[in-house]
Amino acid sequence: MELARALDLLLAEASSLPTERVTVRNACGRIASDDIAAPAPVPHFRRAAMDGYVCHDDDLRHASPEHPVLLRVTGAVTMGVPPGPGPGRGEAWTITTGGPIPAHGDRVVPFEAVRATTAMVRIDHPVTGHRNIAAPGEDIRAGARLVIAGDVITPGAAAALAASGLSEVGVRRRLKVGIVATGTELVESPADPRLLPPGPIVNSNSIALHGMLTDLGCAVEYLGIVPDDREALRESFAAASSSYDLVISTGGVSVGRHDAVHRTWLDAGARRVVGRIDLKPGGPFFAARLDDRWVIGLSGTPVACLAAFHLLARPVVLRLQGRRHTVRPLRMATLATPVVRATDRQRALWGKAYETGGGEFEIALLDGANVGNYASVLDANALALIAPGTPPLPAASRVPALMLDREETSDRLVVPSPERAPAIVGVVGESGGGKTTVLSGVVRRLTACGIKTAAVKHAPHGFVVDRPGSDSARLTEAGALVVAIAGPKETTLRIATAVEEPDRIAHLAVNVCRAAWGTLPDCILLEGFQHQNRPVIQVGPQKPGIPPGEVWASVPAVTELDERQLDAEVQRVADIVKEHLERGPAGAPESR
Repeated sequence: MELARALDLLLAEASSLPTERVTVRNACGRIASDDIAAPAPVPHFRRAAMDGYVCHDDDLRHASPEHPVLLRVTGAVTMGVPPGPGPGRGEAWTITTGGPIPAHGDRVVPFEAVRATTAMVRIDHPVTGHRNIAAPGEDIRAGARLVIAGDVITPGAAAALAASGLSEVGVRRRLKVGIVATGTELVESPADPRLLPPGPIVNSNSIALHGMLTDLGCAVEYLGIVPDDREALRESFAAASSSYDLVISTGGVSVGRHDAVHRTWLDAGARRVVGRIDLKPGGPFFAARLDDRWVIGLSGTPVACLAAFHLLARPVVLRLQGRRHTVRPLRMATLATPVVRATDRQRALWGKAYETGGGEFEIALLDGANVGNYASVLDANALALIAPGTPPLPAASRVPALMLDREETSDRLVVPSPERAPAIVGVVGESGGGKTTVLSGVVRRLTACGIKTAAVKHAPHGFVVDRPGSDSARLTEAGALVVAIAGPKETTLRIATAVEEPDRIAHLAVNVCRAAWGTLPDCILLEGFQHQNRPVIQVGPQKPGIPPGEVWASVPAVTELDERQLDAEVQRVADIVKEHLERGPAGAPESR
């Protein structure tokens, strides 16, 4: 079964656990069952924003050094009790920050703005601006939504609920999960692993699952190891199914002679929801319902177990918990390392993703993850999802990556196709050898074959895009970094800097193609520059300097060829480039 279809079926079957009431103090980490709004403003009274004196604005309006205002101190506001009537005209009351504003008085004058004695306050300057009085609801307004149904109640949200006067809230009941490890070969961690004889395997999957489920707020219990025996499995599953909302097992879900987990559950009356998935790693999978309880069987291979948990089991757990969203975000990420093999099924490749700025991501695939090396995935924070039928992908290709360190944002897994990075080929040779002639001929022939190309010409002696004084020249001279000249048939970009590095120019060409057509070129031909680590097409004698990389084809200088010979040479080069694109990064054609 296809991965996205399997997840849709699982989430359609799963429903949230019942609601229970808990105190706000015990609500942290629980899943809210309903939206909760503040029933009253916080604070519910006017309060002082400064330490100072409550007084009347009208008494202070004309204060000046020549005509200072003297106010009698006739009272004080006490924190935590009703404030009383307040000062009359010509009077002031002391107040501290947060104290309730009395009925009389419309300004708090800070201590540092007055000259005071025990009985009098002297103000010798006009008092204007902020009254230093916080209105009701300054912290939380009445009706403000504090919690959204399906979200985890954070410590801050719990504090806001309490401040609003709520003592209890509705939350989803904790999901009770039992973990069973299956496999006759499994043993618990020995005192000294160096003394473990050949054959036994230390049980580790259950430890990872226990930690991840606990982090999700589940009530988790490890139920031990069960051998690959149908009767032992039946007894263990029967006991577990009566005590837990969800039973997760590891191992025994493939098609081997001893893989009996799914058959044992079906014999017990469970109804299969999803079986084996077209996924590598993680394809061996089983999910079923037994009345209102769930059972999920994961692979015994660690990297497969963890991949299926993140992609399928975790979303089910979140849905049962009542979480608002169940699927982590997918981001298109640029490959820092190639995918060297074509994919015959959905692949989930462990990787380390980095944000590179502007919302863009790069991902490095982790060594050994393709062959089940558990240690290789310890630093993983993403799963690159490669669609079936994808050819080998060179570095700089873009692939969808499930971000394992991000909060869930949706309820569906929609996996876009990878964007294969274009092959970048240099076209080199001495000036006057005919590089542009060969380049234009190759581009024409590749285009005729349906191959999308981009071409870059190096102009070390300069060039003129538009005449001096033109609109684009004036805008560039004014300081615009990039000027786009959009005409009825073409668009030109004028960039106010020299870009000499071929890789940066190729990257620019890729982004322009993506922005203009929504797709990438299959090939970028860079005429000129130096290409020490890149395949090249050599036209005429080699130019002095750094030797180029692998030479795919050598063409005599165009001036040495007649029209028929030139046409044959250009066709030969186009065929070589086309063959390279068809083979992909794992098998470039031999030089000829």
